[in-house]
Amino acid sequence: MVYSPYQPLIDPKHYSNLSIVLTFIGFCFLSDFVIYQFTKQKEQRVLTKELIAGFFTALFLSSGTVFTFLALGLYF
Repeated sequence: MVYSPYQPLIDPKHYSNLSIVLTFIGFCFLSDFVIYQFTKQKEQRVLTKELIAGFFTALFLSSGTVFTFLALGLYF
């Protein structure tokens, strides 16, 4: 059986760029969520919009954090 070396799906030289972009997008979703919370009255808020904004905020910020760790060489 012949084994080939592991090739990551994303080239490690792009980790730092991905971490910046994903974290920035996550902060954009976070700011939208916070602005939504402060500008709407409690009776005007929609739970599905809050859950969707929270989901995408968590997704992009966590992905940005993972790529930040990878760019810094912190492999867990």
